Amino acid sequence: MPVPDEIWLSTATPPRRQGRAGLFLDRDGVLVKEVNYLKNKEDVALEAGAAELVAWGRHKDLGTVCVTNQSGIARGLISWPAFLDVEAEITRQLAAQGVALDLTIACPFHPDFTPGYGNGHAGWRKPGCRMIEHAGALMGLDLKRSWLVGDRTGDIAAARGAGLKGAVLVLTGYGMAERDAALALAAPGFEVTAVADLFEARLFLERAF
Repeated sequence: MPVPDEIWLSTATPPRRQGRAGLFLDRDGVLVKEVNYLKNKEDVALEAGAAELVAWGRHKDLGTVCVTNQSGIARGLISWPAFLDVEAEITRQLAAQGVALDLTIACPFHPDFTPGYGNGHAGWRKPGCRMIEHAGALMGLDLKRSWLVGDRTGDIAAARGAGLKGAVLVLTGYGMAERDAALALAAPGFEVTAVADLFEARLFLERAF
């Protein structure tokens, strides 16, 4: 399936990590503190433990990828320049702690605000799994050994749809409200666990990998 022009990638040539597992992270409420339709770079604050989790992933030679729905763009609440400023600030704050993501993919679609919205759009917007699958293809990742960390049921569903080994729901962001629905997505071959924060997520993933 071709990549729609509206799908944003932080780089078209992320590093190849052929055969390695991936560590997929949601952005808002996970990588950075939840702000309703984050559009001002001044409001960007890394979630506690985010830099440490990314650093651990890089130390393990995992593909570190952020996959994020950004429907505020389709809704007209966030401009593309504002989105790019926010992304640059996230990159700057991670770099200040000596870490960097391999790749970020953002989907701006929303069923009520994207003209002609259909299956081709839905596959990219979480709970669709195309962002994860595309990152896996670009980087040569072994998705069956990979994990995702998210704070919403849609994150967990995307991980399951992409055939990941499992997903961690953090109770930051929307995680507390989504806990029961997210845990219900566990299935044979797909583990789901809930933890308080990213520090606990890293401890869990150290055992899971």
